[in-house]
Amino acid sequence: MKNISEKTSTFNINKTSTYNLSIQISQRGFTYCILDTYSKEYVAVKHAGYGMELTDENLYDKIKQNLTSDACMGKSYKSVDMIFVTRKSLLVPNPIFDKTKLKDLSNANFDVTDKEEIQFNKLKAISACNVFVIPSYITTLMVNTFPEINFYHEATPFIENLIKNGSEEITISVNFYYDFMDIAVTEKGKALLYNTFAYQTATDVLYCVSSITSKLKLGKKTPIKLSGYIDQESDIYAMLYKYNANVSFAKLSNNFTMPFHDMPEHLFFNMMTLPCVL
Repeated sequence: MKNISEKTSTFNINKTSTYNLSIQISQRGFTYCILDTYSKEYVAVKHAGYGMELTDENLYDKIKQNLTSDACMGKSYKSVDMIFVTRKSLLVPNPIFDKTKLKDLSNANFDVTDKEEIQFNKLKAISACNVFVIPSYITTLMVNTFPEINFYHEATPFIENLIKNGSEEITISVNFYYDFMDIAVTEKGKALLYNTFAYQTATDVLYCVSSITSKLKLGKKTPIKLSGYIDQESDIYAMLYKYNANVSFAKLSNNFTMPFHDMPEHLFFNMMTLPCVL
C-alpha cells in the first residue's frame, strides 16, 4: 500500500487541543488520523508503510522517527488512542476473566516474550475482555510522547462497532491487514462468531469465508462487508464476488465526515471508527 498524507483546508495545527488523535501501529506501518471533535470531520490522515515486517530494534527506530519527524506528533490533543495490530490476542468472557491470571492465560494461547506486556480492553458489546500484548518499548515510547494515551487491540473497535452500528441482518465482516484478517459474523446486535486468520492468497480468504458460511449454515447471499487493506481491483475481491455477489465495502457512520475523496472510506475504517465506540 502506498504512503498517504492528507489534510483538509480547515486543519489547524494550533487547535489540536480540540482534536482527537487515533494512531495505528503494526510491524509493517505507522498510521494516524485526526478528528475535529466539534465539526466531527476527519481533518488529517497519514500512513507510512515500512515495506516489510520489521524486527523489534528496527521497529523502535521507525516509530521514533515517525514521532519526531512529524509536527502533528509533537502537539497536545483532547484525547489520544492507539491501536496495536497483532494476532496475539484472545477473547475472555467476563465470568471467567481474572486480571491476576492474565500471564498464564496468555501463555496458554500464544507466546509472550520478555519484551512484551499484556494489556486488555473491556468489550461492552459482548461482555468479554480482549486480552493482547504490545511490545514494552512501544508503550514506553508512546506514553513518553502522549502521557494520557489509551491502548487498544485492533479487534476492539472492530467488534464494538459491528455490535453498536452494524446491520440488523446477519452479516459477515472482514477487516484486512497485510497478512491476516479479522472476521466476525453478527446479527441484530449480537456476535455469532469472531476469529482471526492468516492468509497469503485470495484462495486462503475464500476458504475461510466459505468455511464460516458452511459452519454457520448461512446462505450464499449473506452480505459480506470488507474493510482494511483491500480494493476492488484485488484478486481477493474478485474471488469473493464470484462466490457471493453480495459483497461491498464498509462505510463510515454518518456521525463523522471523511472528506478525502481519493481515499476510500474502508481503508482505515477500523481506526476511524474507534472514537465512536469508546
